[in-house]
Amino acid sequence: MRGHIKQRAKGSWSIVLELGRDPATGKRRQQWTTFRGTKRDAERKLAELQHQMDTSSYLKPYRLRVAEFLQQWLRDYAWPNVAPRTAEGYEHIVHQHLIPALGAVPLAQFTPQDLQVYTVRSWPAAIMIIPKQYRNAKGGGDERNHTKTGQE
Repeated sequence: MRGHIKQRAKGSWSIVLELGRDPATGKRRQQWTTFRGTKRDAERKLAELQHQMDTSSYLKPYRLRVAEFLQQWLRDYAWPNVAPRTAEGYEHIVHQHLIPALGAVPLAQFTPQDLQVYTVRSWPAAIMIIPKQYRNAKGGGDERNHTKTGQE
């Protein structure tokens, strides 16, 4: 795959990947990506992206946000595959807790650290959405010794 870099401003580069021609229209297709850093780092990133293109491991950046992904997950997975009451619980968690806190984050930039920070900051809320049988599996948080099977 071919490509090049182009300076936009000091410390800012455009990485342009050539994606070939559109079979329907015959027009040239390009993927433009902004990169901040040195020219050498931009060249390395271009080489990395070209390698990903050559090995078919490149994923085109998509502007899907965490909120949109969660709503799609509810619609396409939760409702068709779990009991209605369980899906209602998932929907409550998604709309009351996850979307307000994490919904604006682009899915492509969402990291495990984002989830960890959310969990730490909202622990009192997060503890309530963990099923009781798992919360108390080791006897923590309650004098009664609950097991993972939900016996009380």
